[in-house]
Amino acid sequence: MSGGDAPGRAGGTALDGAGTTAPVPPPAPVPPPAPELSPAAARRKRARSNPAFIAGLAVAALLAATGLVSLVWTPWDVGPAGIDPANRLRGPGVGGHLLGSDHLGRDVLSQLMIGVRTSLVISMIGVAAALGAGLTLALTAVTFRGAVDDLIMRIVDILIAFPGIVFALVLAVVLGPGVSSTIVALTVFFAPNFTRVIRAAALRVLAEDFVVAARIYGRGGLAILLRHVIPNTLSVIIVQFTLSFAAAIIVESSLSYLGVGISRPEISLGMMLREAQSFIGASGWLAFWPGLAIVVTVLGFNVFGDGLRDVLDPKFSRAGR
Repeated sequence: MSGGDAPGRAGGTALDGAGTTAPVPPPAPVPPPAPELSPAAARRKRARSNPAFIAGLAVAALLAATGLVSLVWTPWDVGPAGIDPANRLRGPGVGGHLLGSDHLGRDVLSQLMIGVRTSLVISMIGVAAALGAGLTLALTAVTFRGAVDDLIMRIVDILIAFPGIVFALVLAVVLGPGVSSTIVALTVFFAPNFTRVIRAAALRVLAEDFVVAARIYGRGGLAILLRHVIPNTLSVIIVQFTLSFAAAIIVESSLSYLGVGISRPEISLGMMLREAQSFIGASGWLAFWPGLAIVVTVLGFNVFGDGLRDVLDPKFSRAGR
């Protein structure tokens, strides 16, 4: 074969088995690279594809809606006017009470709606106060460092060393039962965890190159905290708040069940459990419904917190698996 045939074969022909030339198909076109998603669009995509986040959000939304509805409407009056001894300890669906009635004839469903609202509001306020205290202490520690940081973290270590529920119980006993004492107990219970988590996240941000560059350009400590540290630790704060909120419902229910939290005329899920324990033999439904409400509430917010962590911080989620 002559040397002049080589360029023709390289340009789109080739010899087949019979020694004749055949056309070579052109290479398949390379698809253009997919456009890179913005951080917000990437979070929305992860949220839509995360079943835990969707399920937890649905449960949280349903519970929040139940609490809001109870502000303006309940099926029955649960005050003194709702007492009906003739219909006491009725089973579900009897006497117009969908979930039954308690030992004084009051509607269980109406009390559950109010109890969910009370537990959510008290837990929200207590965890929000703990977040405020923890954020302040953490930012103070990372700003001044040295002796101030050591003092704050040693106090946090001492508080964490005590069993949290026992410490909250003692504090609630000292302050007396009621809404205010329960909120204070929740604040003291969760503030050390917020301090430790936020401090660790803030130290990671302060070690980044863009913070070093900001210091070189003359930005002060407060400006760095507001412009760089807080925005870049926000996802950690949100996830920690959601998970702590679920735990706060357990703590509040435990305190109310033990008689040092919420008491009449207020209604909470733990208080309903405490009242129902004397009538379990006569009407087990009285304990079943508030217990189920606590399980669903805590499980829903825990699943929501896990899904939210995956949405906001996928790197952390993969590292933890």
